[in-house]
Amino acid sequence: MSVALVSAVDPYPTDAGKKIVLAGFLDYFTDRYGPDKVHYIKVGAAPQLDFPVNLHQVPGPSRAAVIGNLATRVATGRASLQEAFLRSRRTGRAISRIIGEIRPQLQVYDTVRMAQYVPASVAAQQICYLDDLFSERYDRQLKAAERFPDVDSSPLAAFAEHVPRLIQPLADNRTSRTALLRAERTLVRRSEDRVARRFRRCLLVNQGEVDILTRRAGVPPGRVQCVPPLLRASAAQERRYAGAPAFVFVGLLSLPHNDDGLRWFLRTVWPIVLTRLPAARLRVIGRYAGSDVLELAGHHAGSVAVDGYVPDLGDALGTAAALINPLRFGSGIKLKVIEALGHSLPVVSTPVGAEGIASGSGTGVLVGTEPAEFAELLCSLTEPARNAEYSEAAREHFASTYSRQAVFAAYDTAFSLAGAH
Repeated sequence: MSVALVSAVDPYPTDAGKKIVLAGFLDYFTDRYGPDKVHYIKVGAAPQLDFPVNLHQVPGPSRAAVIGNLATRVATGRASLQEAFLRSRRTGRAISRIIGEIRPQLQVYDTVRMAQYVPASVAAQQICYLDDLFSERYDRQLKAAERFPDVDSSPLAAFAEHVPRLIQPLADNRTSRTALLRAERTLVRRSEDRVARRFRRCLLVNQGEVDILTRRAGVPPGRVQCVPPLLRASAAQERRYAGAPAFVFVGLLSLPHNDDGLRWFLRTVWPIVLTRLPAARLRVIGRYAGSDVLELAGHHAGSVAVDGYVPDLGDALGTAAALINPLRFGSGIKLKVIEALGHSLPVVSTPVGAEGIASGSGTGVLVGTEPAEFAELLCSLTEPARNAEYSEAAREHFASTYSRQAVFAAYDTAFSLAGAH
């Protein structure tokens, strides 16, 4: 048995949600079949770090190919922007050649971008990992932009590295980027629905979106399935919370929902927390902080520290009172919440930030909507006995749903590998 995973994303280092999921798939396949039976076909630039499985690099599309795709495929409604940015005959031939050489029984294609290279006869036997529904994500970004005028709704944020410089300025202008986002919402929805009908199985990380795509594409129940992500965090890791009013935010700040949520929190919630707990501290962990975030953090000098990528979150999560997840829009499941649960760390989130994850009593996840409510929940968790109660709930939540054993059992079902090892 051999497996091939085709993607334009380098999963290492695992510093973003998408990378964590892909790295988890590789970990699972390696455990089940051994590294020599697992192949990763990487489209585009060479990976940054050594790979734990067989790596096959193929060239990405040329600038001329992308421009041609925009004219012949996007303009005619045949493909979404993100598909156009990653499509070329040269890339397709390279993928096909490698697949023909290694002849994997299981093929997993990463989102509609890679699914476009799969013939219908192959797709009917294989799997597409859709991450989350981009059409839903874009729809929420558009609605958030109307409600919150300061939201950056760039449709290129997630894959800007693949976008020709010629059209990147379009995403910097509010009017043109809103038009792009509306168009991409429609185009990628068509592609998602088409992929759901073509592939043997599609995988998402949010059960709510599984239900949406199943209904929207008109496919039988079970054709689209939900899979939990595999995180490295250990549910057994010892907590070292001693009562300090210390909180942590984790997230890639180039993503609009993270940037907007953190700015909202710093403007509206953090001042309330500081009024009640003058010694409170917030550590922001995440790359690509924008000027607005840095400026807001500067206004709270001494109480907010903005760090970049931190490879080991153990110390930050092990000593904080809670993780904050103040998202006002977004889609999919938020891996930072699951990672916090894996460290037995309570989470205070908005409803959007906790979507797809159990919350409330016995889960370790508290949900607040308004600034005062959010601040009250944070302050309450600085009481050691209450924190210990919610820490234990977080630990049990992770163990039952997101531990390695629980996730591997879900993957055995999703990838139809039960009993094959």
